[in-house]
Amino acid sequence: MSNLIHLFPQSLQQDDFVVALIEAFEIQVRELYDEFLFFAEKLAKYEFEGLPEELIDYLAYEKHVDFYEDLTFEEKCNVVRNAIEMHRKNGTKYALNRIFDMLNLRGVINEWFEYNGDPYYFRVEILEVSQRGLNQETIELLERLVKTYKNNRSWIEVIKIYLTTHVKENFALTMSSGEELTVYPWMISEIETAAKFKSASGMQTIESLEVYPKGEI
Repeated sequence: MSNLIHLFPQSLQQDDFVVALIEAFEIQVRELYDEFLFFAEKLAKYEFEGLPEELIDYLAYEKHVDFYEDLTFEEKCNVVRNAIEMHRKNGTKYALNRIFDMLNLRGVINEWFEYNGDPYYFRVEILEVSQRGLNQETIELLERLVKTYKNNRSWIEVIKIYLTTHVKENFALTMSSGEELTVYPWMISEIETAAKFKSASGMQTIESLEVYPKGEI
């Protein structure tokens, strides 16, 4: 039996319809309470993933976020998550550099004494806006951002925006080579002969001698 039913008069506790109604109501209340605990734990840890964007909007209003329009959900979470720190550091160079990081902008602040400029002026260089793209809304956001977080005695001299393009290119190279070889019939160009040679010769001579008596000739 539901715990809430004990808060009702005894006569209603015997009514089946009232009992079923109270039990259904208690189930809904428990589910809402569990959901509240889930959101409260996530918000306490600034873990905004999985939370409705409308809840982040309410939290931004509570923390007095200085600018909030034209931001993506991730950028809204970053701004809300660092709202207290940004209020403490407002008016410093650190605050401007930090807000660039939160908006996925790669920017650099150069003060007047760093480039021999006029006193109390500074330059803003946005080195990359590839994740946001560049349009009129981005330019207006940058101007509003710088004016919000700079100190009152400093003046913007120029805002430089560098456009970069990241392209993934694939290159392939192939090479085919061949060789043609013509084989002619084999021809003798030199002949060398080695042999063992034996030779022999013979001669036979016959001589006839006639002897006459002495004085006969």
